[in-house]
Amino acid sequence: MSRLDGIRPQRWERGGRVVATDPALIDAEAVQRYLAAGAQSPGIPIETVRGFIANSVNFGLFDGAPEAGSPMLGYARVVTDFFAFAYIGDVFLLDDMVRGQGAGSWMMDCVFAHPDLQGLRRWMLMCGERPVEWYKRYGFTEPERPGFALHRTDRGIYLRDRP
Repeated sequence: MSRLDGIRPQRWERGGRVVATDPALIDAEAVQRYLAAGAQSPGIPIETVRGFIANSVNFGLFDGAPEAGSPMLGYARVVTDFFAFAYIGDVFLLDDMVRGQGAGSWMMDCVFAHPDLQGLRRWMLMCGERPVEWYKRYGFTEPERPGFALHRTDRGIYLRDRP
């Protein structure tokens, strides 16, 4: 049994907007469209998106109650062992009209407020150059020594034929 199975969905509300962690409320098709259109995950299949939603702590930002069909405005997810390490991935706003209104910042505040994500020693993320300063507000720093953080990325994986 995964620790994910025992996590109770969390919910935050502010100014008519909602951040919810229930994976059943996440619009997988919207996440897939956004990621597939970008440079990081071109061609990502919906099955992959559904798989990472099922195996991550998800944060959906909605313009109202998602149970009532309110649209998803943003998304973030955390991959973690729940004891020492967490990786934040796929942080984005679907609608540029909400950019600059604090919606993304509030969603990140909810990530760090999640009761099952407390007491972790290391948080990591990877991002483009533009949002680096934004993430520094949350205590993220760039590695101080070369070779400290390494990664392996196959950007064409979703574009190749699968056996």
